[in-house]
Order: sequence, then structure tokens, then C-alpha cells
Amino acid sequence: MASKKKLVVCIFSLMVVLALIVGFTVLVDPFGFFGKKEPPLDDNSIRIPILMYHHFADSGTPGTVISAEMFERQIRALSEAGFSAVSFYELRSFVLDGTPLPERPLIITIDDGYLSVYETAYPILKEYDMKATVFIIGVSHGKSLYKDTDNPIIPRFGDAEAVEMVESGVISIQSHSFDMHQHEPFETGPYRRGVLRRDGESEPEYIEAFRADFESAAAQIEVMLGSRPFVYSYPYGLSNDLTDGLLREMGIDVTLSIVPGLNVVTIGDPESLFSLKRFNVPGDRSPEELLRTIDN
Repeated sequence: MASKKKLVVCIFSLMVVLALIVGFTVLVDPFGFFGKKEPPLDDNSIRIPILMYHHFADSGTPGTVISAEMFERQIRALSEAGFSAVSFYELRSFVLDGTPLPERPLIITIDDGYLSVYETAYPILKEYDMKATVFIIGVSHGKSLYKDTDNPIIPRFGDAEAVEMVESGVISIQSHSFDMHQHEPFETGPYRRGVLRRDGESEPEYIEAFRADFESAAAQIEVMLGSRPFVYSYPYGLSNDLTDGLLREMGIDVTLSIVPGLNVVTIGDPESLFSLKRFNVPGDRSPEELLRTIDN
């Protein structure tokens, strides 16, 4: 009888231990069996998704082209889900000064400065009270031909459209380089892959070229809008161990990659504003899929 009672006690104790192990595993999930979980944040940090768009049209490469109908559906879904699209001015103010951000903040970015931003995206963003930041390529700004050639490119908006959009408070204009977003088949001289060094280019030569390109872009934006850029979107998402430091010296407070993922930014930590990740939004991504992506 005593041995039977002892067996029951042992079985019960084992069940308790197993229950504790299972509960701990589900709660902590140290091996990721139950899906990825982000670590908790302290009171000074937030997670913020950044979306990346390019061209707005009914046809084209799905990875970089989205129709007006799909873009409107996505923006409406974000608005109805309680997201507030904020500017990089607001994000920088949060990090540097602790200025509060709205509930569920996100940032919408649009690369390359196509005319379709003005014609299609801008009215939709204005309708839903959403902000976006557009990164222009200086040498292509306001053009429909590739520099120094007769090769047609997707038309870009110019100064008049930029000023109108910025004055509305809906759009901010920042830099995507002046002439470091090159298209190799159209180049008539030495090709540079994004902001990377050319073959045979010395470090001093590279630094001089990079600084000159940024200053050309910054001067163009300052003449057009009255202020220099403080955000830089790397062409093709490429960077190296020099670029962030050089940009910081020239007044840039935020840099953007094309690596997908959420960002954690922290009050009092300016470094958390560099090499920020972005979710590219393909033209065939449904609003439901987009919400699942940024909700992790």
C-alpha cells in the first residue's frame, strides 16, 4: 500500500514538473517553436515599421510598381487599423528630444521621385491624412531623359510639384544622392554601383567624390525648398563602412537601407536612426498581408 502511494506521489510530482516545463517553454519560447517574438522594450524605445514604395502605375514590375487602386486600399487599411504615418522630423524629435509620437506610428517612404508620386500617391495620402517622405535623385529631378543621353526614363516631378507637396504638409523631400543611382546600360562614362567605390578608386578620391555628390544634392534641395536634407536613402540600399560617418559629418541624422524588418529607436540614442530597415511593398501585396507584415 505504501509503495502504491509512493508511486502516485512520484507520478503527480512528475506531472507537475512537466507542466512547469511546458508552461515555461510556451511563455518564453527560448527555441522559437511558437513563432518569433520580439524582446520587450523599455519606456524610452519604440518599434516602428518603415514602408518603401517607388512608382505608381497600372502595369510594370510588381516589386517596384503599384496601382493607384491597390495603394489606396493599403493606405485605407493602415488608417482603419489605427496607424499614423509620421515624418522623419517627428521621428528625429522623438529620439533627440523625447517628443511623443502618436499611437501605432509608421513611416511611408517613396524612392526616386517619379511624377506618379505627385499625380497618384500624393492625392491619396492627403485624403487619408497620411504623410510620406520622397527621396529624389538629383540628376534626374524634373527629367524624362537619362542624363546626357536620349534614353527615356519614367518621368520625374520637378520643383513646382515638390514645393506644392511640401507646403501641403503631406510630403517631405530628402536625398537619394545626386548622381549615385546610376543605370549601367545608359551610362556613357565610368559606372558606379550605388555609393560604392569604383574599381581602382583610392579612398581619398572616393571620399571626395561622395562628398561632392552629396553636396550637389543638398544644394539642389536647399535652393528648391529652403532647407538641407537630413535623411539619406542609399541608392540600391548599398553602403560601406565610411558612408554613415561621412553623411553624419555633412548633417545627415537618418540613413535608410532596404533590409526588411522593424526598427527600434530610442530616446537619447541618435545611432538608432542610422541604417534603418524598410519593408518593400510589392504591387501585388494585399492590405491584409501588409498589415500582417508590419504587425510582425
